[in-house]
Amino acid sequence: MESSRLKNIIILILVLLNVSLLLSLGGRRSAQRSARRQATEQLVELFAANEVTLDPDLIPRQSPPAGRAMARDVEQDQKVAEALLGQQLTCTEQGSGTYAVYAFNSDQGAAIFRANGSFEAAVTRSVEDVESFCRTFCREFGYQDLTFDLTGGSGTATATQYHNGYPVVGCTVVFSIADSQLSTVKGTHLPDTYTEVPLTEEPLSATTALSAFLSAYQASGGVACAVTDITLCYELQSTTSAPMSLVPVWRISTDIAGSVYYVNCITGTVTHS
Repeated sequence: MESSRLKNIIILILVLLNVSLLLSLGGRRSAQRSARRQATEQLVELFAANEVTLDPDLIPRQSPPAGRAMARDVEQDQKVAEALLGQQLTCTEQGSGTYAVYAFNSDQGAAIFRANGSFEAAVTRSVEDVESFCRTFCREFGYQDLTFDLTGGSGTATATQYHNGYPVVGCTVVFSIADSQLSTVKGTHLPDTYTEVPLTEEPLSATTALSAFLSAYQASGGVACAVTDITLCYELQSTTSAPMSLVPVWRISTDIAGSVYYVNCITGTVTHS
């Protein structure tokens, strides 16, 4: 009887402990929501005071991803070259080691790939449906947001590469088209191989990034009337002699056509395109 009563007491204590923990957790979450709501309201008011409209529903709650150091993959460079120039390729290496330049040639054109991910190809092959070709290439190699600017079968097609579900600033491909045939393809392509770079400090939230943007906007004498979009991206950082790396950034678009700001999630640096 005493043993049974002791068990019941222990069970009751555990139940009360779990209830207490749940209430405590709920209280913390409620406090966090309240603090976030208050910070958002204050930010919207601050933007309004500077005559810029900010819709609070535009502000994301997600956290930025970690950065990534990309490892060059010559085999993948060759796959891109084959997609553009056909299967029968010859390859020559200019220079040596990590920063070598690789040149691919076939009877359908030539292409050069550099260590910073950039490439360019002169294409002489005949393509039956150039728009379909561009779509297939983009789908195979991770480019999205393909747009065509053609008049009478000539012009360009442009797309942005995505990585880990995010668009990559500074990583695009441009197809030049003449008389419904490819003439050149230029751009940057990311390898699949990478090493995640752990964050050494808490990355900037969307709210903090917007505050940094507003300061830069005020200093530059901006004339935007509204923030129209806030999204996470990667920014490609590379040179002709340095490995590629991806850094998370917040992209802030305004109602001024082509006026986009990027806020580095690590340093808080604001750049304007």
